Amino acid sequence: MTYPVFITSANLQPAQTVVLDGDEGHHAVTVRRIRLGEKIELTDGHGRRAICEVVAVGKKSLDAKIESVHTEAKPDVTFTVVQALAKGDRSDLALEILTEVGVDEIVPWAAAHSIAKWDATDKGLLKWQRIVREASKQARRAWIPRISALHATGEVAQLLAEADLALVLHESALDSISALKVPVSGSVAVVVGPEGGISPEELTTFAAAGAQIVRMGAPVMRTSTAGGVALGVLMSATKRWEIPTSQ
Repeated sequence: MTYPVFITSANLQPAQTVVLDGDEGHHAVTVRRIRLGEKIELTDGHGRRAICEVVAVGKKSLDAKIESVHTEAKPDVTFTVVQALAKGDRSDLALEILTEVGVDEIVPWAAAHSIAKWDATDKGLLKWQRIVREASKQARRAWIPRISALHATGEVAQLLAEADLALVLHESALDSISALKVPVSGSVAVVVGPEGGISPEELTTFAAAGAQIVRMGAPVMRTSTAGGVALGVLMSATKRWEIPTSQ
């Protein structure tokens, strides 16, 4: 049986009673209408999850007694997607899909052809973090993907140079992503361009950093879906989609 998932910063230990308050507590009590005696699942977002029984309910918080705790092992190979800023809800959809598929880190990228822009505040970053947090609960993830600070093209190139496998999705490529050999450990980085595409200068910069330019297939996908589909192809060649081991 599956239970509603909520995120907590508490140190999850067997037999401990955890107070779920703040936004999560409000959501549990007011929106989800969790009641006394119900079971819920708590996660710290860093691989640890607990099955709990609700032992007290307040107006905007609840107390949950932990019945069992499990730790999901950190994956041997991690996947980072560099997602170019996109207009409207394109970025929102991309974040949701990437999180559901299993991405470990998402790097926002201010591409040359990005129509959307972030100002000097953290508003854009906070929005992305909120979307990923909610998508993680929906997907029942024990590990919440990390959202990095906004990257410029040079910073993306450095990230690609440090990855064990670095890929750039582009419709002009001759090599198919399905033909790649994915490492069994280490890091994989994938760059997804904006609606206007990746510029020739950006492609040259990324190739010089050691990235391979690949394509998904005959259809050209939108920026909101390309990263998630690419991640699915790559992860299917690893053990990432096997049932996770718990301790």
